[in-house]
Amino acid sequence: MGILNITDDSFSGDGVGNDVEAAVARARRLVEEGADIIDVGGESTRPDSKPITAEEELNRVLPIIKKLSKEIDTPISIDTYKSEVARRALEAGANMINDVWGLRQDPELAGVAAKYGVPIVITANQRDTQYKDIMAAVVESLVIGMNKALDAGVAWENIIIDPGIGFGKTLEGNLEVLRRSNELKSLGRPILLGTSRKSMIGQVLDLPVDERLEGTAATVALGIANGADIIRVHDVLQMKRVARMTDAVVRGIVRGIKLSLKPVRVYLSLGSNLGNRRANLIKAIALLTQDGGKVSSVYETEPVGVGEQPRFLNMVIRIDTYMSPVQLLSLIKGIEAEMGRDLSLKNAPRVIDIDIILYGDTIMESPELTIPHPRMRERAFVLIPFAEIAPDVVHPATGERVGDLAARVEGRDGVVEVIKRSKLFPEVRHNV
Repeated sequence: MGILNITDDSFSGDGVGNDVEAAVARARRLVEEGADIIDVGGESTRPDSKPITAEEELNRVLPIIKKLSKEIDTPISIDTYKSEVARRALEAGANMINDVWGLRQDPELAGVAAKYGVPIVITANQRDTQYKDIMAAVVESLVIGMNKALDAGVAWENIIIDPGIGFGKTLEGNLEVLRRSNELKSLGRPILLGTSRKSMIGQVLDLPVDERLEGTAATVALGIANGADIIRVHDVLQMKRVARMTDAVVRGIVRGIKLSLKPVRVYLSLGSNLGNRRANLIKAIALLTQDGGKVSSVYETEPVGVGEQPRFLNMVIRIDTYMSPVQLLSLIKGIEAEMGRDLSLKNAPRVIDIDIILYGDTIMESPELTIPHPRMRERAFVLIPFAEIAPDVVHPATGERVGDLAARVEGRDGVVEVIKRSKLFPEVRHNV
C-alpha cells in the first residue's frame, strides 16, 4: 500500500497539498514502483495535528480520487474516519476505507462500508485510552471494531485489521506490538502494518524522518515474518524488494510463484486444566498458527494421571509447516515453557499441553519423539475432536481412518463438547 498524503503538514514531509497534478504524478510513480493499493489521505493523523472539517477534507481528496480512478487501475483506499468523506470518496472511485480510529469516531462509517460492499481497515488506536497490557488492549480494540463492522452488515471477508503502530502507544508498547503481532492471526483476518518512517524508528535509531529507510525495512521484514499481509509505506520501491525477499524466505514465494517445496500437514492435540483454560487454548493457537489453520470444537474431559485435579479442555488443530518434526517439537516445548507449564511432574495439572499426533505420513521413533503419537488410538479426548475436523485422515502405520477409530474408542461418553468451533472465538463470530 503506497501512501499518498494530500496534506501540507504530513509528519513524513511527503504531503503534496492540493496540487492535483503533483498527487497524480506521485501516485503513478508509486504504481510503477510496485504499489498494489494507493492510500489517499486528506487529513494528517500525527499526534499534534489539528482536525479539519469533512468539507475541507473532501476538497482535498475528491479531485485527486476522481482523476486517479480514471487514469490508473490500481485500487484506491480512502484514509478517513468520517462517514461523509468515505461515502463521497467511494462514489468518486475509491475502492476501500482505511479508518485509523477503528470505528470509534464516526458510528456511521461501518454502514458506509457495508452499503458499498468495500473492504475496511480497522485500526487499534490507543489515543485517549489507558492500558496495562498493550497486546490485550490492541486485541480488545480490534474485536470491538470488528463487531461494530459486522453489526453494521460489513462482510467478514471485507474486514482488515491494523495493530496501529504509533497510535497512542509508547515506544515500548510499539516494539512489543510489533514483536507479538503474530498473535493477531488468531483473529482470522488479513493484517495491515504501517510502520513507515514512524517516530518509533526515529527514537530507536535517533534519526530524522528522512533517514529512516533502513529502520522501516527492518520493521517491514519482521512484520511480514509475523504474518502481516499488507504493508503501508512511503518508499514503495525499496519496501517492495524487502517484502519480496521476506516472502521468499517466510512463505516460499518467488516472483509471485509458490516454490515447489510443500508444507507438511500436521495435527496437534491441545489440552489445558489450569487457569483460564479457554484463554490458554486460544493463546496456544495464536502462537502455533501464524498462517492460519483449522481447529476443532473444544471438549471437556476427566483428567488421567496423578491425584485429583481439574477437568481438561481438549481440542485438535491442523497446521501446515515447513519445519521438521524435531524443529516443531522444539517450538512446542518453547511455547509450553513460555506459557508456564511445569514439567517436573508427569501427568500433573498443566496450563497447556501440546502433542504432535500426526506429521504428514511420517512414521518415526526416537528418544525425543514418536510419530504417530503412540497413544492416539486409545485417547477419546484426541480422536473425537480429531474426527470432527479430519475424519478421513488415515493413520499411516495401521491404515485406519480417524473417523473409524473415534467411533469405537473407549471412553467416548466422557468427552463432552463445550465450545463449538463457531463459538470458540465468539468475540469475532467466525469459524477459524
